[in-house]
This record gives sequence, structure tokens and C-alpha cells, in this order.
Amino acid sequence: MSSDESDIDPATKQITYTVVKPDWRHPDLHNWLRIFDQLHHLSHLNSWSDDRRGSFAHMHVGSHKVHKKVHAPPQLPINAYNPQWLEGREALYVKHVLCPKTEQYNFSHDLDVIAYVMPQFILVGLI
Repeated sequence: MSSDESDIDPATKQITYTVVKPDWRHPDLHNWLRIFDQLHHLSHLNSWSDDRRGSFAHMHVGSHKVHKKVHAPPQLPINAYNPQWLEGREALYVKHVLCPKTEQYNFSHDLDVIAYVMPQFILVGLI
């Protein structure tokens, strides 16, 4: 869901991706999605299977970069959109094109899930 910019760490030769947040995305949604990225990476690292088909999940490195040219997906819960971004849109665009759902979504994870990925966040400097 993020636009990512790849880079190669000269010391480790490992590919990393700098996460670039779309300007329409609310910080709560962005943080909620980061947990899923880390879970995916950890599940691939800790897989009991020797089957390694498909691309290995690269490390995502957090940043404060914002991408302003991404179109927001329509019909998301209203709290998925950045309120400042919404205020800058025409009312007709918000009402008839974006059509945000009035029901808010709970963008949170169980504490067990956060504790599981926490060492990964510290390792890559996301907190």
C-alpha cells in the first residue's frame, strides 16, 4: 500500500525500502499497516518450511517522506483519511468521488501482536 523507494545498504548488501506515506493516509492507518508489514517479514524469517518461493520480504525503513501524487482509494472509513488532507479537497469530490464511510474503523492491534513485532521496530529504527 505504500510507495516505497529501494536502496542497497553498502555494508550488508541488503535491499531496504524507505516507506513513503501517501499524504491522504491518516497516521493511525499508516502505523496499523506497518505492523502487518513487520508480521509478514517475521513470518517469512521464522518459517518452518524450506520452501522459499517468491520474493523475500525486504526490510522497510521508516521515514517522514510524504507522497503527494497518490490518489486516495474511495470508500474507506472516514478515519483512514488524514483530516488536513480531507479539508483541502473540494466538498463535491469528497462527497461524490471519495465517498468515505461515516463509520470509523478501529486501527489498533492486540498488545500481544505489538509485543511480538516490537524488537523488529527497534532494530530498524521505526520507533
